[in-house]
Amino acid sequence: MVRINIDELRAIGNRTFRSEGGNVTVLMAFVVTAVIALVGVALDLEFTIRQKNKVQHALDSAVLAGSLDRQNGATDSAIIADVRNYVESLIDTAGGNISCGEVAVIIDDESEDIGASVTCVQPTFISGLIGQDHLNFTVSTTSTYSIGKVDVSFVFDVSGSMNSYNRLNLLKTAAVAAFDELLPDTEREGTIRVAIATYNNAVNAGSYVNDVTNSITINTETSNSAALSNYNNYNGRRMYDGATGKRFFYYQTGTCNDSAPCDRYDDWDWHPAHQLYENVATDSTCVFERTGAQADTDAAPGSNAWIGMGNPAWNFYSNDRNKYDGWGEVQWGNADASSDGAFSNSFARCENSTPVPLTDNKAALKAHVNSLTAGGGTAGHLGIAWGWYLISPNWSSIWPTASAPWSYDEPDSMKVLVLMTDGDFNSSHPSASGGSFDQAMDLCDSMKASPSKVQVYTVGFQVPSNVQKTGDGRTILEYCATSPAFAYSAADGDELLDVYKEIAQQISQLRIKE
Repeated sequence: MVRINIDELRAIGNRTFRSEGGNVTVLMAFVVTAVIALVGVALDLEFTIRQKNKVQHALDSAVLAGSLDRQNGATDSAIIADVRNYVESLIDTAGGNISCGEVAVIIDDESEDIGASVTCVQPTFISGLIGQDHLNFTVSTTSTYSIGKVDVSFVFDVSGSMNSYNRLNLLKTAAVAAFDELLPDTEREGTIRVAIATYNNAVNAGSYVNDVTNSITINTETSNSAALSNYNNYNGRRMYDGATGKRFFYYQTGTCNDSAPCDRYDDWDWHPAHQLYENVATDSTCVFERTGAQADTDAAPGSNAWIGMGNPAWNFYSNDRNKYDGWGEVQWGNADASSDGAFSNSFARCENSTPVPLTDNKAALKAHVNSLTAGGGTAGHLGIAWGWYLISPNWSSIWPTASAPWSYDEPDSMKVLVLMTDGDFNSSHPSASGGSFDQAMDLCDSMKASPSKVQVYTVGFQVPSNVQKTGDGRTILEYCATSPAFAYSAADGDELLDVYKEIAQQISQLRIKE
């Protein structure tokens, strides 16, 4: 039996904590070092997981591109080289001094699967304090030819430039051909459904507008600064007049004075500004980007995640004469915001085409495409966002039951978005924190990452060479595409037709094996 003398233990404790004032300091230094090391391990682990996700995405993209190369007749040795080069190039951009071994590539001639795996070493930053100077991980993936459950979203540019050189009609022909390839009249294995989103400077939410935006009842503002501030704050709201219940753009009250006399317009009995909503009230269902934490996600519409309503706006001049000239422009100029106008209604106009949720009704898809019209600017990020929403399971409550997208973890399923444009992304709402190009990059990054893993094809139709590019020289289409093999360009109608047919064939045949 071991006997414990409490008095001796107390004496030992006293001596330890006295230690002539030095041992406590040593002990505390040890404890602090241990705590820092543990926090460092957590931070290093979190960073390594992010690095692993990047490598996984690179590997997924590489084997898909390799499968496409094989479909186009490339040799096994060429495919292996391409897969390795593609992964290595993406890993080089991951940063963090990550290093990976050679990518192992296996091609199964019988099943036509292409498998790949790679092991990587991620140096740690803080964990070295406890002797852990690196973390290892291995990722693997397999692509295969098969028809599974595929949700496809086509995103079409219907900006004004699509009216030039017969582009819109050529797009219609190419899109119809893609639908015929994806949805043949004969029976086929698997399930493929198609959705359509269109965009110009806005997206027309149509009958879904009340489901994706929030409403607020407000009164007129007498302060110019308050009107400007609240206009930006209420981008996510459908604004209604507190007195009449009618929807309107943000406005200000005003009174006649020497700088803006009531008889300024010969045939116009002056109306206070708050009555002008009757002339410019809008039933517009145009929507814009959402702002805040959910700006680049596919979170369902709701609190802190409503879609921006993009209300028409006053240009908030400080000079009373400009304000009154603007009201006159509303009254007599059909609110076209000419040089006199203080009113800008570009955020109340969009094309008539509304989203088409997932369907296998080919006739309805063709009819919708053939009815498209074009006009306005190019807010490509809105097209990307709505193309994603249409195939996102998080939006299932918004779409009809039959159009509910597959879950991201649904076995044997794949999500595909096909983005098309003929120009630069150049339009965004004033309340947004960045331009269309930057917002598009953020959305593409999120959409291609887990858990969505959307495969993105891009189609540039007669895109000019001077469009905006990323720091490494890529266009937004090259940036958003799953891999370089997924980015297409077409110089004329024949090439556009061939591109859409080829993409449709690949969608029908190719997916990632889980």
